[in-house]
Amino acid sequence: MVTPRLLAVACLLASTGVNAEPLTFHLTDPAHKYAIEVVFAQPPAKSYEGAPAQITLRDKTGGQVLQRIDSPEGFVTYKPGSQMMEINQAPLYGDQSLLFFDDFNFDGQQDLAVRNGSEGGYGGPSYDIYLSAPGSPTLVFAPAFSDLTRDGQLGMFGVDPVAKRLHTSSKSGCCWHQFATWQIEKNEPVMVAEKIEAAQMPSEAKPYMPMGYLDITERELKDGQWVERHTLGGPYTEPPMTFRGTLNDKIAVELWWQLQGEAYIGEVRYGKTGSGKPIRLVGEALDDGRVLLRELTDDGDATGYWFLEDGPNKQGDRTGIWRSGHREFNFKLQSVDFKIAPQKLEPVANEQREGEYRVSNFVDKIIGDLSLKILPATVNGPETADITLSYSQLKDPPSEIHYQTALLAGNLAIVLDAQGGPVLRLQLLNGAAIVKGYGEYRKYSGGYVKVLEAGR
Repeated sequence: MVTPRLLAVACLLASTGVNAEPLTFHLTDPAHKYAIEVVFAQPPAKSYEGAPAQITLRDKTGGQVLQRIDSPEGFVTYKPGSQMMEINQAPLYGDQSLLFFDDFNFDGQQDLAVRNGSEGGYGGPSYDIYLSAPGSPTLVFAPAFSDLTRDGQLGMFGVDPVAKRLHTSSKSGCCWHQFATWQIEKNEPVMVAEKIEAAQMPSEAKPYMPMGYLDITERELKDGQWVERHTLGGPYTEPPMTFRGTLNDKIAVELWWQLQGEAYIGEVRYGKTGSGKPIRLVGEALDDGRVLLRELTDDGDATGYWFLEDGPNKQGDRTGIWRSGHREFNFKLQSVDFKIAPQKLEPVANEQREGEYRVSNFVDKIIGDLSLKILPATVNGPETADITLSYSQLKDPPSEIHYQTALLAGNLAIVLDAQGGPVLRLQLLNGAAIVKGYGEYRKYSGGYVKVLEAGR
């Protein structure tokens, strides 16, 4: 927990530049224990550029010097003519303050962190930590606490005064993140919990795993032993994209879509030619780079198919082809801003997953039904998805398959046959489901809408 923002008044003795006069800030600490002077003998030429700094701590009442601390590479958000310096600010990927005051070892005394260099992860901030010493006016350098801001850590650690814990975070690229919790033992930090999130993607070991899920490892120190738990989380969701445009340069449309893992959800509204009510969109990326979005009514009827080209054109528009039966129109969409009800972006609620789902195509006389039951999780395993899929077209006899498999992350089922070959992959969405069938089971692929029994 970061204490409230404080500002220091700077005495700008001269403009910055070569041979500039020192830049001096005067401030006090949250406990009003010190009168503090921060001096950059040679001011940085640019905002947040490293430069040597000296911090002088004086007794707030008597004015005598208690301690001087040097930072060979101090940083300050600086603008010529500015008279303010922020302290106790630690945005994860932003400019972090030169000074932090807090009780880092939870002994009831105020401690100090001084920015010194960029030895954190990805060249991020690193700090020298100084702890209060019983009966002494001088703060004592604490290497073990200082290390929590180095060796890959992402800047200044967080402080939780209620739980009396410190929190650090680190990362490796886009797809691996670590969060650690530390408690204080014998005046040094000891890690007592750790959470690691590693992005999952198709691999030789897991060829049918979709993008957007996280392998989560949680460890906790209990009675001197580490207890470890593995789960799958996700899917990761991207911010929704909103558009307005036309079909065939005539029919006004408004669309939005959001990527959830590898599945797309969204809605489309038609202008004067339609009812104005939103129609659900469910889709996925195709092998050729395009995106297919299926229009699905509340009864699961497919009323149209949007084939989006891979990325915007030179003008920044999204283009493609819309098809419904024998009709085919070109479309062009421009990015615009409009609000989407937050509940439409929520993941499927646990109590809404079970039930009947349907997709149908009147033109091709295709009907697909999905019946889903969820069996409770075991002590050492996830829930189980009981899946029944049926498919019928024209006068052909209907076909049906039934499988039970682990339900991962509460919304993902990957069905393999006895030889380990793929049968299908099912992802549950808010009010819908998307099925990807493999080989002879490809006919079960599609977007399904959850329907009520009365509507069957």
